[in-house]
Amino acid sequence: MKNYFSLSLLFTLTVVFPEKVLQAQYLFGRADTIPVIISGNILKNPWAGGLNQPQFSMIDLDGNGIKDLFVFDRSNLAIRTFINKGTQDSVDYVYAPEYISAFPNLHDFNLLADYNCDGKEDIFGYSNAGMAVYRNDFDSITGLKFTLVTNLLYSKYYSSYINLFVSPANLPALTDIDNDGDLDILTFDIFGMYVEYHQNMSMETFGHCDSLKFQRTSACWGSFLGNSTSNSVTLHISCKADIPIDSLATDNTLQHSGSTLLTLDMDGDGDKELVIGDVLSNNLLLLTNGGTPAVADMTAQDGTFPKNYNNTDSVNLSSFPASYYLDVDNDSINDLLVAPNAPSASENFTGILFFKNTGSTSAPVFHFVKNSFLQDEMIETGEGNYPVFFDYDGDGLKDLIIGNYGYFNPSGNFISELSLYKNNGTSSIPSFQLVTRDYANISSLGLNGVYPAFGDLDGDGDEDMILGDYAGEIHFFTNTAPPGNSASFTLTASSYKGIDVGDFAAPQLADLNRDGLQDLIIGKRNGMLSYFQNLGTTGNADFSSSPTIDSLGGVNVREQGNYTGYSIPFLTDSSGSFKLFVGSERGYVYLYDHIDGNIGGTFSMVDSMIKGIQEGNRVSVSGADINNDNKLDLVVGNYQGGCAIYLQNITGNLSARPVDILTEKLTVVPNPCISSARLTVPGDLWKRSDTKVVIYDIFGRKIKEFIIKSAETLLSADALSKGIYIVEARNSNTFAYTKFIIE
Repeated sequence: MKNYFSLSLLFTLTVVFPEKVLQAQYLFGRADTIPVIISGNILKNPWAGGLNQPQFSMIDLDGNGIKDLFVFDRSNLAIRTFINKGTQDSVDYVYAPEYISAFPNLHDFNLLADYNCDGKEDIFGYSNAGMAVYRNDFDSITGLKFTLVTNLLYSKYYSSYINLFVSPANLPALTDIDNDGDLDILTFDIFGMYVEYHQNMSMETFGHCDSLKFQRTSACWGSFLGNSTSNSVTLHISCKADIPIDSLATDNTLQHSGSTLLTLDMDGDGDKELVIGDVLSNNLLLLTNGGTPAVADMTAQDGTFPKNYNNTDSVNLSSFPASYYLDVDNDSINDLLVAPNAPSASENFTGILFFKNTGSTSAPVFHFVKNSFLQDEMIETGEGNYPVFFDYDGDGLKDLIIGNYGYFNPSGNFISELSLYKNNGTSSIPSFQLVTRDYANISSLGLNGVYPAFGDLDGDGDEDMILGDYAGEIHFFTNTAPPGNSASFTLTASSYKGIDVGDFAAPQLADLNRDGLQDLIIGKRNGMLSYFQNLGTTGNADFSSSPTIDSLGGVNVREQGNYTGYSIPFLTDSSGSFKLFVGSERGYVYLYDHIDGNIGGTFSMVDSMIKGIQEGNRVSVSGADINNDNKLDLVVGNYQGGCAIYLQNITGNLSARPVDILTEKLTVVPNPCISSARLTVPGDLWKRSDTKVVIYDIFGRKIKEFIIKSAETLLSADALSKGIYIVEARNSNTFAYTKFIIE
């Protein structure tokens, strides 16, 4: 993977150039450094894609000897990779999607652990009621790569080897239980009641730790029995070396599924305590090991972990918490991360708990730091992210309106809203700022799965709004704002024209038949598209309740064997010829042409997966030219609640002129200030004749702009009201910023 840079100031692009992309005549690269501001803070990783049910592991992605962060989100089958930029006692991860393509297709659960003692973390991922293992074969020439070792891990049960059972709903513990240097595995049995100990016999058999030779040494490790109705256990049960599976099957009450395991040594005695998360509860359970590394014996249980160990907050997620023990703040001591492990259990902005370990890895002392680890650094819209470009304030810049399936609600009823991110940049340099998460007061309608579309349906010269919902209906909002004003939408018709496409309506307004009227193209849950021709006039749109064509273009992005496809259309006119992009449940963005003059026929698929776009499952797609280069750019949303922007270069010849995003910020002293402060510009930024200082208010409105002629400049606050402001210094290839407050 290679790095290129656009001519625009803020866009650092990672672009892949496979041969088949050239056939499609579209090359897209991620624009990860387009600024996004929320509540006065410029987000560190705004386009990282949202997190719902993340699973965390450490791995050296770039071979520099520093452990980076691997995140697998089981709800969206999405991989997120972050480079560790932190120093001692600091948390600083930068989203680095260029490493994602090195990982194989993963699903259900995936944890990284070094099984062959080469210092490189390998993949243990769910496969057919067990685990597949991929070896990390990183080298300095080819970089990160993985090789399949086995598609199903085996263990010796009694006298024969069968698959080492792990439920797809569970998380096993990968750890060295007996302290002999090789990697052992703890997992709940097939009924979810006893923990099995699968001892790695590599050291015992070969005298080295680089093999995967397992046997079930204990069928009830720790001598406890799980509770089938709560996150608790029965201690001190009588446990034989092996418990036949048939004896468990005779008692139907001894069945339970949905638990996560983590081992750690809480008291420095060399044996492992066990932390259990459960699908039936919102807490973590700590079991204290009073035995030895060879023979575990759980003697106490605590459902308030980690509260009782340092008076910190206990875990209280909506359901099914999973815990991860890893050094996230670069102090060589493992910390504790806790996140939900169940679908629809993500608490949006506060779903990932970070507990700093102020003790040691072998005797931890946890202190709660935050409940928004990584989440507070990225665009987050809960479940689902359906972004569309729309100039809501008529300033000529494309803003972002983002629909979603809904935000988490403890009652279980998700609440859908539209987020508005105003583009407060320039025609060639976009920058977005959150204005509201409930644009047009959509939450009051009680809908789920809202998807917006914009177009002039009443002939008054401004754009109205069509809103699709998860129930398959659409709703019409008239833009009642006077000319030249920001859009103001009023609900004119719920269940507009009686249109109902079944489940999940993702509409787009476009003049498909080129008769001057805005038609409706609607994506559907079944993966196909419905076309509704506008039967009205320029000043009064009209549609039949039945589609003109129920399977437009023969498009079907539902994969074979699946019942759902979640198609999301984006039709665009490219040099007088229509092209159709379609998002899908599997995460691919499809491209079709041969549309003009062929509305009743079958469109030609140009590309079944626009290369370089990897955002996880159920992606949406929309587009516009946001950097004034006369080329289509895309915004791609995903079901984790995040989105990404991809800029286009048709020829593939991007300029090598670099963009320098200064890590050293501007400084304002004093800050807060009353009447004036001194602005200091880092480096040689001030020496460029085209460097400007721009001041924005908290809403992204440009307040003042001026040229600087020295490293220090006096900022006068006389003309500014009390509040928070963003000040930035920028020229054609350098950018730095900071926040300051006027009291």
